[in-house]
Amino acid sequence: MLCRDADSCYWIGRYIERAEATARMIDVHYHFGLESPLIDKSTQWNSLLAISGSEEAYKDRYGAEEERNIIQFFVFDEKNPDSIRGCLKSTRENARTIREIISSEMWETLNRTWIDFQHWNMDQVMEVSPHEFFQWVKNASHLFQGITNRTLMMGESRDFLDSGRFLERADQSARLLDVKYHDILPRFTHVGETLGREETASSDPLGVGGPVDVHGWIAVLKSVGAYEGFRKTYHEVTPANVSDFLILSGQFPASVRHSVGRVDGCLRRVSGNSTTTPANDAERESGKLYNHLNFLTAREIIHSGLHEFLEDVQERCADVGNAIRRVYLKY
Repeated sequence: MLCRDADSCYWIGRYIERAEATARMIDVHYHFGLESPLIDKSTQWNSLLAISGSEEAYKDRYGAEEERNIIQFFVFDEKNPDSIRGCLKSTRENARTIREIISSEMWETLNRTWIDFQHWNMDQVMEVSPHEFFQWVKNASHLFQGITNRTLMMGESRDFLDSGRFLERADQSARLLDVKYHDILPRFTHVGETLGREETASSDPLGVGGPVDVHGWIAVLKSVGAYEGFRKTYHEVTPANVSDFLILSGQFPASVRHSVGRVDGCLRRVSGNSTTTPANDAERESGKLYNHLNFLTAREIIHSGLHEFLEDVQERCADVGNAIRRVYLKY
């Protein structure tokens, strides 16, 4: 397979996943602010900018953090390559260059999504409700992924697309959990035996275990489509349980551990490596991260520092991506 074709497959996977993740985060944040009047608006929008790492770019062009400007920046801004518009455009352009490799149904779906996106504008999004628009983006992503699973041959093309998709998913889950951990637990200073909750329950609605705290963790779960799966696994919404589910679950498709495992499997199929020894730097980086996650517990993560752990995961996801590009995608 040509390096440039593998590169296009890899970035199709990353960009379509990024568009969906952005739509999920803005939708949940938007409604979280409406449902939680005790949450400061600047904190609500600050976290979105922090998750995307685009605080400076936003402030340079828009200044104040206002709802309409935030949505414009993340959805329609042509200068923001990570906006939904930028992601959908890049996905389509990459697919256009490899139409002979992907299935015709995949190309038609991406092309139709891009054409339909042109019919939306900021006034229309605010008029019909942002939720309807973001639901459309998520559905378009799910349609493409479903068609991909149904029509794309098993092989290198599929493995490179999936490696990009799941690496992006692992990074987004870790980034979201890291930022929201600090947003909704501003007074979190003590780790008791209950792992992440103060030993004495607080009556303060903004404190650990208070209504805003619990509602905030529910918003985190909904941001990655994990709420229903979480409730089937745990009976209580606590920082430890949420962290365990989103980081270490082997069954939830958007957990960090599951996503990194999928990346590692894709890379090993590409190289044909069936041994425990990594065949190249890409497998070495993905394997180290996956094995690290396999032997951890939520207790160990929280006692060692959840923020520090999640920052390390994001850095190691970047290392995996850099290694994939060095080994396979440079041309």
